[in-house]
Amino acid sequence: MTRPLTSKGPAGGADGRLSRNRDFLILSAGNGLSQLGTAAAGMVLPLVVLHSTGSMLWVGVVEAVWAASIGLACVPAGPIVDRFDRGTVLLICEAGRALASAALALAALGGHPPVSILLGVGVVLGLLGAPATAAFLASLPRLVPGSRLSTAVSVTLGRIQAANLIGPVVGGFLFSVSPSAPFWFDAGSFAVSGACVLAVRGSLRGAPAAGSRFLNDLTAGFRFVWKEGLLRTCLLATVALGLILQGVLLLVIMVNAQGGASAPSVGLIVSAATGGALAGTALAPIAGNRFPLGRLVTAATAITGCLVLLMAATRDRIVLAVLLALAMAVMSVAGSVLTTTRLLRTPDGLQGRVNSVFNLTQFATALGPAVAGLMLDRLSGGAGLLIFAVLLWALTLLLPRLRAAASGVRESGAPDPGDRA
Repeated sequence: MTRPLTSKGPAGGADGRLSRNRDFLILSAGNGLSQLGTAAAGMVLPLVVLHSTGSMLWVGVVEAVWAASIGLACVPAGPIVDRFDRGTVLLICEAGRALASAALALAALGGHPPVSILLGVGVVLGLLGAPATAAFLASLPRLVPGSRLSTAVSVTLGRIQAANLIGPVVGGFLFSVSPSAPFWFDAGSFAVSGACVLAVRGSLRGAPAAGSRFLNDLTAGFRFVWKEGLLRTCLLATVALGLILQGVLLLVIMVNAQGGASAPSVGLIVSAATGGALAGTALAPIAGNRFPLGRLVTAATAITGCLVLLMAATRDRIVLAVLLALAMAVMSVAGSVLTTTRLLRTPDGLQGRVNSVFNLTQFATALGPAVAGLMLDRLSGGAGLLIFAVLLWALTLLLPRLRAAASGVRESGAPDPGDRA
């Protein structure tokens, strides 16, 4: 008997279609627009830095500072989101990011923004980006009934994928108009997102444990995830899958580039991967309602392992793009279901801290491209893909622990993410 990914009751409103859930639609639309602005500005950032400094070293430094700021903010972001009204946190973050992006746009009007401005804005955007992400995800169970949460997660992840697909195109077009235009667009997207937060009528305030101390809260999310067998396994699976997929994506791109593929051909492969991920998020609610979590994720890793093996055996660019799109679709289904399970299993007062734990571990996926680069330095692209296929099958053999952890939670009397609302 299969179980859908729902909880026993609504969390923030009567059960109904998301198309009629005003607060979710408004908050999600604002978040999607801010993601689009971020993707557009992120695409042109290296160009602006290179044009301003003429140094690839500074490009790497600025990118690293922006990424490090997000990582640094992930740990305190959780307690902040759980201690204060999440709507207020979102509003402050969006206002701060709008001002920072506007400052960068002003600096870029002359075409050569100072490095100090680039670094300073990167720090501000990174420090505010982590709590904004944690607050948004923590707000979903407050606005969406458990029976609709899987669909809400799918819509959210789908908009992120769509923003990543469209954003670079928008950024490139705006950059051709003016180097400052993408950053003005980014600032405007944050401002509109903040207005959407103000328009939400429902309460987004969490329910933290009484008397908790901030220093204790910094580690509460890690301790909770480690104690909960299902969440711990979800975390390990999320990190492993992200690492492998990022490595596979880079290998496929580099194999084509080394084979003489043109820039548009490489762009087609990246677009195919993003399109596959977008399709996967759309299918996730259906799959999550039909298959148990452990079986679904195990099947996804096994199927993806086979697809990566086929990638290792072909050099046809169209076939590679199709296989990569299918792999991204399958893994996006698994990733969306894992995210829904995490939100359903986490108490409201811990949503921010647990989400921050998962956001922080996403930086581990950066090892994927590093491993892929090392493989390309010593092995052929096909051999590297074969290694990743073997890693996926090894993960398939380890994932029955996920099923066992889920069974342990059900036996202990905790809410089952498969119970119907």
